Order: sequence, then C-alpha cells, then structure tokens
Amino acid sequence: MDRETAFTAMVEDNRGALARLARRYAGPDDWQDLLQEMQLQLWRSFDSFDGRAQRSTWLYRVALNTALSHVRKPRREHHALDDVPEPGDGGHAGDPLAVLDAFLAMLDPVQRSILLLDLEGLPREHVAEVLGLSVNAVAVRMTRLRQLFEQRFLED
Repeated sequence: MDRETAFTAMVEDNRGALARLARRYAGPDDWQDLLQEMQLQLWRSFDSFDGRAQRSTWLYRVALNTALSHVRKPRREHHALDDVPEPGDGGHAGDPLAVLDAFLAMLDPVQRSILLLDLEGLPREHVAEVLGLSVNAVAVRMTRLRQLFEQRFLED
C-alpha cells in the first residue's frame, strides 16, 4: 500500500474521533479548521511514525498536540462557569451534550484530554501513552474528574 492510500485509510478509520476532538477543542465556528489542521499535521508527520506505539496512539498524540496548540491561541473562547446551565435550570437540563460541554469548558487541557480519550473508549494504557503519563496517574485523574463532575453537576 502506498503512502497516500495508507494515510487516507488511517484518517477515514478515525474520522469520527478526530471530528469529536476538534469539536471539543474549538468553537462551533472553527472546529472544521482545527480538523483540517489535525489532518495536515498527521500528513506532515506520517513518515515519522516508527511503529513503537500503535498507530491509533500516535494519531491521538498528534491530534491532541495540534488541538492543544489551538487552545493556546488567544482567539479561544472560554465560558464562565456561571453561564453554564445546571440540572434543574430548565432549557438545557435534559441535554447531556450541553452538560458535557460545560464540564469540558471548566477543565484544563490535560484533564480535557484524559476525559475525551476515555470517552473515545481508549484503554487507560493507551491514554497514558498518548499523554506521556503513567497508567496510575491517568487512573487518579479519572477518579478526580468523576468527583469533580459529581460535585458540580449531580444533584444530591
């Protein structure tokens, strides 16, 4: 299989995951630009994949690094916690995506990355490898994220 065919197949196999990452790290108006930037960075570094990690782990690492660079740009829009709908506020209370977006908006980039990779179904070992953390560190941070979510969004 030639380089272009292999790259296209890899991107197609992971298109949904890349789009979800782009949507969570970019605003509604520029997530498609971030998705294109992720694909460009994947193409530029495609030849550097050396097989030490799984291809999916490498793909997530490149995509997340691109997303994190995007977050650091000053045009990033942050939402104040007071503007976030809470359960019982009406309107968005029944919308789980609004709650997820609100929770993600309050997290730092590493926390957000851990949660998004977990939601993608990656095993903790892969999450740890993508982010350069130990498996134990990922497990501890997931526990803290669950506690934070419960404190902020679940009713007593």
